[in-house]
Amino acid sequence: MKRIKETAQTLLMQRIRESLPKTISLVDDLADLLKISTDSSYRRIRGETDLSIEEIALVCKHFKISFDNFIDNIDSNIVSFSHHQLNSHVNSFKEYLGGMDTNIRQILKFPEDQRQIVYAAEDIPVFQNFAHPLLTAFKIFYWNKSILNAEGYEDKKFETAHIDKDLLKIAQDIYDTYAQIASIEIWSDDTVNSTIKQVEFYWDSGAFKTKNDALQICEELNLMFARINKQAELGIKLNSNNKPVSNHKNFELYHSDIMIGTNCVMTNMGTYKGAYISYHSFNVMLTTNVKFCMETDIWIKNLIRKSSLISDVAEKQRYRFFKNIAVKMNALRQKIEND
Repeated sequence: MKRIKETAQTLLMQRIRESLPKTISLVDDLADLLKISTDSSYRRIRGETDLSIEEIALVCKHFKISFDNFIDNIDSNIVSFSHHQLNSHVNSFKEYLGGMDTNIRQILKFPEDQRQIVYAAEDIPVFQNFAHPLLTAFKIFYWNKSILNAEGYEDKKFETAHIDKDLLKIAQDIYDTYAQIASIEIWSDDTVNSTIKQVEFYWDSGAFKTKNDALQICEELNLMFARINKQAELGIKLNSNNKPVSNHKNFELYHSDIMIGTNCVMTNMGTYKGAYISYHSFNVMLTTNVKFCMETDIWIKNLIRKSSLISDVAEKQRYRFFKNIAVKMNALRQKIEND
């Protein structure tokens, strides 16, 4: 049999195959997508038949992969990113959360021992907020009012009575999916500061409807830290009802003395990797570029080596870490209560 030369097309097909769970047939999926026979699908996968420009566009959009990564070899300094940017449009957050929900469910399709999320957290990992409805509502309100300058939020004050239940349901589903995926989180002493300062800023600027609304957010934050502390103690994630999702370890928490600098997430699905980098506060860019993912993986592993594991073991270090958070939260709560 004639050996097919490795081309950008065959590399693209190989990468797509790696990104799919073994339960999904690339041949059938590609045939359905391009409306061709399975035999024609096989020929395109093997590189015997060239993809047309229109077919390349369909394939890359469907599988969420940039063809640019396969035009140049791995030594290329060009890296392509896809991104989903929030805007002030009324449906923007629903679309944003919907996209996040789709992406994380894709990871869940892989076998339990072949899926992982590694999160280097400059700020509290966004998934952790979503286990708590009032905290989710506050975050969405803050992002709309203070970052996006969304219309209608100019003079609006945050109140716990105003909650978009549809958005909260999507967010909670995202968290419960995240809880089922083995994860490593790397926090520094500064990781919690951003959220605490957001609450303090809103209190100082009169952006809470009532004092009780501000105190309820403080209480919700305390519940979140208590849940994460418990997860770290067990080494097992808890779902949004505070129930362990597994009988075996699936959560590692590290404390880094080094400033992390940016939110960076690595997803591992079998041999397939993706790197998410934050920008403009909460927007993210995604690349599956092999070289970039390898460099990101090395950076994260170096960060882990210089950090202390505080989950499952190291009870003393874990106690000190969460005690420091409790001190910050007590100071915030006392400030609100005494004003």
